[in-house]
Amino acid sequence: MQLQNSSYKPSEVLSPIDAGTSQAIEASPVEAIQQWLVSQLAKQLSLDPKNIKVQEPLTRYGLDSIDAVTLVGELEDWLELELPSTLLWDYPTVEKAANFLVQEFDIAAALSGAKAEPALNAPAEKAEKSSGWGGLWNRISGS
Repeated sequence: MQLQNSSYKPSEVLSPIDAGTSQAIEASPVEAIQQWLVSQLAKQLSLDPKNIKVQEPLTRYGLDSIDAVTLVGELEDWLELELPSTLLWDYPTVEKAANFLVQEFDIAAALSGAKAEPALNAPAEKAEKSSGWGGLWNRISGS
């Protein structure tokens, strides 16, 4: 299992670029979540994001229960929401999970309230300590 840094925020998800204007096309909340999930799944499982289809079951790509709980925890941190730990088992595709999240949670608020991505050439600031695993340890320890 490989833990990933999910410190970037919803507004930092890359949007498709319109070739005619070279400007980012505004992604819908469902598309933003799908892009984030595909990106994180690809990193976590060492896959090419281009090979991940949002309609395919996540287990087809080798996602196991530990990876699924880790991914849900990172998604919680990213959206700053408390999500069911069984999310990716109850909604076993990227498409189903994203649609569920948009229907059941105020994703638009999470996406619009996110901080902008820092410039890549800016000096690195001390990273904030992430609660990781969706704040699981804080919930267990009562912190």
